[in-house]
Amino acid sequence: MTEKFVLEMRGETSTISNFEELFDFRYNLSSLKILNLSELTELRVIWSAPIQVDYFENLYQLIVQDYRRLRYTFSPTIARNLPQLSRLGIYNCEELEQLIEKDQTPSQHHLQPICFPNLKQITIKRCENLKCLFPITLADGGLQKLEELTLSGVFKLEQVFEGDEGYVSKVEEKVIHLPQLGFLELDGIPNPVSFSPVGYHFVFQSLCSLEVTYCPNITTRFSVDSEKSVHARTQASQSVDEVNGETTFPIGSNMVWYKN
Repeated sequence: MTEKFVLEMRGETSTISNFEELFDFRYNLSSLKILNLSELTELRVIWSAPIQVDYFENLYQLIVQDYRRLRYTFSPTIARNLPQLSRLGIYNCEELEQLIEKDQTPSQHHLQPICFPNLKQITIKRCENLKCLFPITLADGGLQKLEELTLSGVFKLEQVFEGDEGYVSKVEEKVIHLPQLGFLELDGIPNPVSFSPVGYHFVFQSLCSLEVTYCPNITTRFSVDSEKSVHARTQASQSVDEVNGETTFPIGSNMVWYKN
């Protein structure tokens, strides 16, 4: 089978026979809107060449599938320069461990935080070695338009949002809102997994559908308050403390909840 990917520029679709051609000057990549990458089975890195970050300023859909050896999806530089990205789908990338490569640059060298201001839909399925989705710092203000999040068959996932518990007060929770999130699905994660580190409290005030299935070792407690907002708090242990005015789902059980 020929390895290829398809890109769309201003409504026109092109098929490229090998990855290097993507950076050929024949293509006006500043107009690129849709990038579908599939069956490049031996490729380890997508953004492997020095490129201008404004090449992808209009990209709104990225689909990656059947990349057997891919280790990460974005370099930190690319992740900081995708202002229009709206849909992200990753499927069957068995060696993928993280979406954003660990930044090796000293923090004082980049003042711009990673942010996806228009990202609405994230779907990741059958990426069995994925360890986390995004750093917790990205969740805190960097995903304000996220509407749908689906993680399925990510067997080794440890945290949806990864972070250091040492940065959170031992007395007061760190509250993070995902104000537009309407659909959340976590499915088929057998290992110990949490939505966030201990000490973080996520609030989903717009959530209409919550499905947490076949995640027997999850350490995050989900609850619904009187205003029908959903809360996610990660427990230091399997003990469950009651929260006044909230209906709490048993940790580790299958949860299927729809807002009436």
